[in-house]
Amino acid sequence: MLKLPDGWWHEGWAALPDGGLVLLGSFPDGDGYARTLAWASPDELTLQPVPHVDAGAFAAHEPFLLGVPSGGCVIVTDPQTAWAHQAPGSAPREIRLDGGEVFTTVEPSPRLRGGCAVTTDAGTAPAWAVVLSHGVLSQEKRHAADLTIDLEAGAGSWSGPIRTLRPDDFPRDPFGDDDFGEVGEPAVSLTATLRHGGALLVISEGSDLGSMNRYGSDFVTVAAIGTDDAVTDRAWERSGWKREPGKHGVHGRFTSDGRHVLLTPSFRTGEWKGRQRVLRLEDRSLLTPALPKGWTKARLLDGHGPTWWLDREGELMAVADLELHAG
Repeated sequence: MLKLPDGWWHEGWAALPDGGLVLLGSFPDGDGYARTLAWASPDELTLQPVPHVDAGAFAAHEPFLLGVPSGGCVIVTDPQTAWAHQAPGSAPREIRLDGGEVFTTVEPSPRLRGGCAVTTDAGTAPAWAVVLSHGVLSQEKRHAADLTIDLEAGAGSWSGPIRTLRPDDFPRDPFGDDDFGEVGEPAVSLTATLRHGGALLVISEGSDLGSMNRYGSDFVTVAAIGTDDAVTDRAWERSGWKREPGKHGVHGRFTSDGRHVLLTPSFRTGEWKGRQRVLRLEDRSLLTPALPKGWTKARLLDGHGPTWWLDREGELMAVADLELHAG
């Protein structure tokens, strides 16, 4: 068991191909907060300060951590800059990003404000679809931008157009009442992406993320989309929640090896009673993880190959060959 610093706040993480885990986070330090990378192996935790990553509370963009399929990670700090970290203690390498003008093609200009982006590209120039938030409604993750980074050359570039999901492709029901019309422009969230085998998969967690905690969500969808951002294949979906008793919602995240989706309920309503499920993308089986004794209230953070990582209120543990049961 590994212990993160007291007050640690997760800002991003990725499971690594060697069985490790890298996390970006902040924790109280004097009068402010220290932004830090935490490198975890099954039996050791190494903290690495990242003073080159701005910890300002009012920055336009927040750092976005990308796991690199060959190992290590990249932290995107703004549309022009990223930093590559190869291993614990290694010196960061600055990467200049071109093509940032693509952000200005959407009004208001979207921002880096959380989300999850995974790629299984194994080459020296992997490509991600980086999740972006609405330029004003920062809780609303609605877009994605394609980013390719040449790790050997130390350069990267954004390419457009900015991706935005088509609302009519999803079971939107924001009020659960047919007598209510639209309020504002129809939209759906885009919270996570996966580039795998030439396909792009996305997760949408409903119509309105900003009010999820208060009112719940209307649907969650895992789907593949085409070059025109239209849904081409629906891997898994739940909807109709606004017409059921209680509040419902599910947070989805692709595992770093591209094999599974972690589904975490936002509430203890419904048949899952707040317990996580795992969607295996290969056959679309919905599975229940068998968590170790003493860790049954932990949550699955990520997985890569046979190694899964659990988080129990700031305590981390790696589990080899986690059992996943049907149902």
